[in-house]
Amino acid sequence: MDQPRLFEFRMGDRSPDKLVVAEANRDAAKLLTDWRTWPGGALALSGPSGSGKTHLALAWALETGARQVSAQAAPEDAAAIFREADGRLIIDDADRERDEAMFWRVLDMARSERGAVLVVGVAPPSTWAIQLPDLRSRLSSLPVAKLGEPDEALMDVVLRRICREQFIQLSDDAAKFLVRRLPRTFAAARQWAAALDQELVRGAKPVTTAIAKRALERVQARWVGGDG
Repeated sequence: MDQPRLFEFRMGDRSPDKLVVAEANRDAAKLLTDWRTWPGGALALSGPSGSGKTHLALAWALETGARQVSAQAAPEDAAAIFREADGRLIIDDADRERDEAMFWRVLDMARSERGAVLVVGVAPPSTWAIQLPDLRSRLSSLPVAKLGEPDEALMDVVLRRICREQFIQLSDDAAKFLVRRLPRTFAAARQWAAALDQELVRGAKPVTTAIAKRALERVQARWVGGDG
């Protein structure tokens, strides 16, 4: 089976509709492309906030025709959507408040009807507080696709994407400067973006290395001072 288009590795493609596969998410992306072989028809996708879990899940949904259901959906509603989507479902924020009867229902359907259910959360299912013993056992046994913190290639993409969300253009030189100096975490990338002086970048002018450095110094001062 050919690898789906949305999972292609595109180091230089920074368009917002492309999923860039790098070292931090390569293994997870591979597991999603092999969805027909998930044991019991289900997979958990976990990783830190901002790591691209939802983006990866939506890319999978586009390739497979999966539908999303709320973690608090009623069992009958989720079962109906499962059938409408030919057994392919996404449950995002699955590690928050959830309807346990619904989880058991769709996971049982996935196993008996050869479906594919992707459950997404920051923490892996083995750490969730589950009241139903059978469901706890089932979730703990799910294979887990883990997203790590970004490597250099992905950090570059993350910084540019965050800037785009704020209608800011990040120059190539500034991106290289930041990738070499920021901690390799999604949180650090967002904290740097929050430290940007909007007056300096008003008018959609590119963020230069000098501007990027001043924002980095501000956020580093906060880290040293214990603020964030």
